Order: sequence, then C-alpha cells, then structure tokens
Amino acid sequence: MGQREFFDRMAETWDRVCQHDPGKIIEILDMVDLRPGDAILDVGTGTGILIPFLLPRIGPNGAITAIDISENMIAVARRKCRSDAVEFMVGDVLTTELPPASFDAVICYSVFPHFNDKEQSIARLGSYLKPGGELVVCHSQSRDEINQRHKSAGAEVASDNLPDASEIVRYFVLTGIGPKSIIDDERMFVVVGRKPGA
Repeated sequence: MGQREFFDRMAETWDRVCQHDPGKIIEILDMVDLRPGDAILDVGTGTGILIPFLLPRIGPNGAITAIDISENMIAVARRKCRSDAVEFMVGDVLTTELPPASFDAVICYSVFPHFNDKEQSIARLGSYLKPGGELVVCHSQSRDEINQRHKSAGAEVASDNLPDASEIVRYFVLTGIGPKSIIDDERMFVVVGRKPGA
C-alpha cells in the first residue's frame, strides 16, 4: 500500500486523529502576505484544514485551488466546505497540469515530508507562483514531532521526513525564491519565501 491508499484509508477519522491548533495556524498565516482577491494553491489540502482560515483573508473575490492525491480526503473536505471560492482537485500537484505563474501563494501545510524529491518539488511549486508570490512550507508542530509521528504512523509514511529549515531555504534559493520568514523550533515549523517580481 502506498501513500495514496494510506490517506484514503485514514480520511474519515483524520480530523479526530490529527489535532491542529487554530492559534498556531493563524500565527502561520499572519506571516504570509495574503490579500483580498488572491489566488491560493492549497497543496495536500487533506480534509481542508486551512480553508476556513484562508477564506476570510482572500474575501469574496479570492480563489482557492485545493489539491490532494487522496480522493477520500477531498471527499471529506468537500463535505466540510460549501464555498464557491474553492475548487477541489484530486491529483498529484507535481504531475497535474496547473497554469504556471497563476497563484499569489502556494501553501504546503502538513504535506512537505510526503514529497519524495523535495528539491524538485520546490522547483515545481515555485513555477506556479506569480512574480511576487509566496511559497510556504509549514506545520503547526515541531519538526521533531512531525518526524516522530510519521515513524510511528505506518510503513507507508515512516520514512517521510521533514528536513531542517536550512535545507528548505537552500531549495528555495536554487529555485530563485528569496527566504522571508523562518521558524524551526519546538512549537512549529515555517519557511516562507518570496518569488522576485511585482
């Protein structure tokens, strides 16, 4: 069984098993330059944890593309969210054809460890950003906590590790994205980078 099957199997119980601190999510999003009317790519949306926090920030003219490899996760997210501003997609963000340079923010919340080729993932995600757009890799828990959780969650995700922030910054720089904000401590993990331009 692979990642997709693992998350499909976990979808219905995910929100009970995985607790997300709303205060920390707000703190993370406060570090991102989100404005009314923005287009956001919510990578690995899962059950749509971020969506209710994003919608007020982008307002009625904004748009969220919420993508996940797990059909069952997307089904749960759809049930929870009735907003016309959100488009749900089942697919791998790294192989799905999305329009280049079309998002003001690309946010990877609680998903980055699951990418096999992390450097290539950053390059691909960065290509979706508009000039001046921001790429965010974030967790509302510490890196150690995330990595320990994956080790004990099951064979499908046991080796899915979150590298330290300096490694992600290196990927950003190689892609031409300038690091803006970095937190890698016992509370949370956040790396925000900005694509040059507007």
